[in-house]
Amino acid sequence: MVNKETHKIPLFPLSTVLFPGGTIPLQIFEDRYHSMVQDCLDTDSKFGIVLIKEGQEVGGNAVPHKVGTLAKITKIRKLSQNRLYLTAVGETRFNIIELIQDKAYLEGLVEIHNPSTEENIEEQSLKEAETAASRHLKAIVSMNGGWVKKAQTPLPTDPDQLSFFLAQLIQGSNKVRQTILEETSIEKRIEICLFHLLTESKSIFRTLNIDLLFKFSRN
Repeated sequence: MVNKETHKIPLFPLSTVLFPGGTIPLQIFEDRYHSMVQDCLDTDSKFGIVLIKEGQEVGGNAVPHKVGTLAKITKIRKLSQNRLYLTAVGETRFNIIELIQDKAYLEGLVEIHNPSTEENIEEQSLKEAETAASRHLKAIVSMNGGWVKKAQTPLPTDPDQLSFFLAQLIQGSNKVRQTILEETSIEKRIEICLFHLLTESKSIFRTLNIDLLFKFSRN
């Protein structure tokens, strides 16, 4: 069961997907988003990060996907040339009910999802998640020239948090990431994440093995 609340929030359309629990760095240079950030700071409020469906990040009016993530500003720093550098953390998902164009920046009437803690996952799924996360981390480290004997990754015990933790490890396209964000079933979300994590890990290790084969064959 999911509890839902309706609010009007500022929207920040981007060419990326933010998951609950994830962190995103942002450089603010457009006047409209300066206004948005200032309004959030003045009212101690949050804003929504949504993947762009049509249009561009800079200039114009981008059309966002209907599902996004509520974000809270955690750090902010002024840069040269009237730019701001801020860090935001994703909190909960929301569905856009209506887009509002009353201000310089886009707003939305949204339905915010507060996941229930009633849903549990089987022990087997938790073990599979731990194995997939460990294998994927090992693949990423190896791809970047490192080496680990065993990559231990502490996993969230809350099913909803676990699903988005796994989602953050995926290197896939925005289409894949948006699909995961929009999935309402936690169990299905974890299943999708595990599929992509295992697929990506196999691909990375296959590439590494081929690179090693060519390296030693040239010696």
